[in-house]
Amino acid sequence: MDSEIERTIDAKRLDAFVDAAFAFAVTMLLIAGVEPISTLDGLYRALGQIPASAASFVLVVLFWLAHRDYGRITPHRDQVATLISLALVFTVLVYVFPLRMLVDSAFHWGSGRRLPGSVLIRSFDDLRALYTIYGLGFAGLSVLVAGLFGHAARRAVALRVSEADRVDAADRAWIWLMVATAGVVSALLATLGPVPAAPWLPGAAYWLIPVMIQARILLKKRRARRAVVPAD
Repeated sequence: MDSEIERTIDAKRLDAFVDAAFAFAVTMLLIAGVEPISTLDGLYRALGQIPASAASFVLVVLFWLAHRDYGRITPHRDQVATLISLALVFTVLVYVFPLRMLVDSAFHWGSGRRLPGSVLIRSFDDLRALYTIYGLGFAGLSVLVAGLFGHAARRAVALRVSEADRVDAADRAWIWLMVATAGVVSALLATLGPVPAAPWLPGAAYWLIPVMIQARILLKKRRARRAVVPAD
């Protein structure tokens, strides 16, 4: 009994550490590029950065929500789960820098330069590099989340995961692998694609995520219908 209580406490401590790391990542995200406000123009500039900050915040929160859901269905942890969670923390702390740079640039150029943004992209080579770094970071985070859910599904008995949650974890692992695929495709398009002719193409790769998820849902429904045995 004591060992079970201890493992539960360890799981709570690990989750608290991950939560704190995500909070720190969000803090770095929001203060990146912020200058001390001493004039009205500075205030306007800070307010103009709100859309990019909000978009960046949402992207980071999506990964935090995934880890929170993992913690909900997995009351106990082992060394593998701990290592993956720590790798997720390290990766997200690195990921915030290319994330903020890319989102800042996207809102700056997408608004016809009306919204503030650092002049980060001076050539198509810069755009390729930024999309590639961001795509690989996005894919890496998604693979780690998929690894957490996949581990929960494989080690359901040892981790005290219920049967319903085991099925849910396996499904979430596949979904996050699809999400990772979009990041890899974006990085490949940035590296090998016609970026000068279609600079929007690497970013459009992320629209594959809802398409793939919807295709998986339709496939599961079709399989479920086929599995139904018709009545005599």
